[in-house]
Amino acid sequence: MFTMGTMPKQPTFTASMRMVVLHGKEPFLMSRYTDDLETALSKEYGEVERIVFDGTTTDLATVLDEIRTLDLLTRHKLVVVDEADSFLASGRTGSTSSRKAIERYAESTVESATLLLRATAWRPGKLDKSVAKIGMVFKLEGLSESDTVRWCVGRCTKEHACSIEMDAAQLLVHKIGSALTRLDCELGKMAAMVAPKNNITKEAVVEMVGLSKEEQAWEIQSVLLSGNGSAALTKLGELLDVSKQPKELLMWAVVDLTRRLSAAASMFSMGQSSADVRKSLRLFGDGGNRLMTVAKRRTPSQLADLFTEAVAIDARSRSGTLDGRRGLELLAARVCRELY
Repeated sequence: MFTMGTMPKQPTFTASMRMVVLHGKEPFLMSRYTDDLETALSKEYGEVERIVFDGTTTDLATVLDEIRTLDLLTRHKLVVVDEADSFLASGRTGSTSSRKAIERYAESTVESATLLLRATAWRPGKLDKSVAKIGMVFKLEGLSESDTVRWCVGRCTKEHACSIEMDAAQLLVHKIGSALTRLDCELGKMAAMVAPKNNITKEAVVEMVGLSKEEQAWEIQSVLLSGNGSAALTKLGELLDVSKQPKELLMWAVVDLTRRLSAAASMFSMGQSSADVRKSLRLFGDGGNRLMTVAKRRTPSQLADLFTEAVAIDARSRSGTLDGRRGLELLAARVCRELY
């Protein structure tokens, strides 16, 4: 069993288990608990062969054939089915009969193999009771933000042979979120970079870790202010497809930009100074300067119309009458056309 600082309840595996279901959305824990199960089996049977199937493409007969086929080189094997929720999803052709077949197998397992089903979501039912007799169904619980921070501190000490200051761990979690796999990757990278001091400070996190999801989302405002429509669409694609940014967050970032442009233009038309506008709208740095420059080039009515149109597109996206991605692309192109 591995230790990682503060953790929620962890499963205890034994060599007698013939079927295990792990379900949840934390791939780091999924991988670690799979290793723990294999370790428990290997203590009893020696070397264990791990065979992994993709539940979205593999049929049940293939999995069961593998389970029932004796291995001449090892005493026991661990047969893993990834995406098991899709493997047994109610909407999939033949899924009902597949689930019943799994239930039947749970009543009559073979001693030479352990079946591990790994799922994101799990549909409770008769199978849970059958599995409980020969193994376990275990839900992977995510960590709270405070527990994630403590996990980082413990992980550094136990796995990366370094320390991380509490404020540094807090900043890291703020930037990265609670995805343990990425956090562990960043901790390992920083641990190597700070050697031989072996202490990760807040300054090191600022220097070495990329932008947070929120910071990445607001990057679209800077691109839109440049007026380059092609660059704006490319950036949207990166944020949606690579950074996996929520469409709602990106839409709000674009709508907020049009709101502040409209407000800035109105304030300038009433004779307010750049300092007043900056303070009132909380505009900072080069981005704030660029926004005010753009606002001065358009009339209040032009930017008010743009803001109204942005709100309307947002409303259509939220109601489902307009695809969220398409709405973002239309709005980004509209903003670039209006500003330049």
